[in-house]
Amino acid sequence: MDKILFDKYVQERYIKQMEYYSNSSAKNQSKYNKFQWVLIILSALTPVFAALGGFKTKIISGNEDILNLLVIIVSVIVAILTTGLKTFNYQELWASYRSTYELLKPEIHYYNFNVGPYGAAGVDKESLFVTRVEGILNSEHVNWPAAKKQADKNDKPKDNGEENPPEKAPPTRQEAGQPAINLAPPQTDEEKPGNDEILPDKV
Repeated sequence: MDKILFDKYVQERYIKQMEYYSNSSAKNQSKYNKFQWVLIILSALTPVFAALGGFKTKIISGNEDILNLLVIIVSVIVAILTTGLKTFNYQELWASYRSTYELLKPEIHYYNFNVGPYGAAGVDKESLFVTRVEGILNSEHVNWPAAKKQADKNDKPKDNGEENPPEKAPPTRQEAGQPAINLAPPQTDEEKPGNDEILPDKV
């Protein structure tokens, strides 16, 4: 690959993509942290407002309806924020962008210091650099739908309403390849047929 063309690729493609993934990761991290802090504060205030409604003091007396309204409003806001976190996927995007950025960052150093495949004899370093960078960028677009699908799957409740699946019954002795146990009581000597027992004559 021509050196001038390669330098143009580094400046206009590689560096710009690095800046994009770094900024996008930071933005999604900031949004996720803000959502989480608001959720933590409001979730902590909800039981406080609910408990205050049960105290009969001069300040609270006559304001029970206001406290009940506050509990409802705060609960609704918490539900909206929780749904927003799952819908906009700030945490997943933050992790995905940061992972791609960390994969791209050392590639230019591998190129400059002939590390790994860049040190192989007769290799076209510029073409290899472009191929590896584009592979990283393409894998981010390919892996994101799978990560999103897995995150949605984890958010869904279990079909049986339990956190853990029901335990399977232990296998029977026959299924385990062991002989069955005879639970019938042993026969006494009187019940056992003797060798000298006389059989009735046939008619």
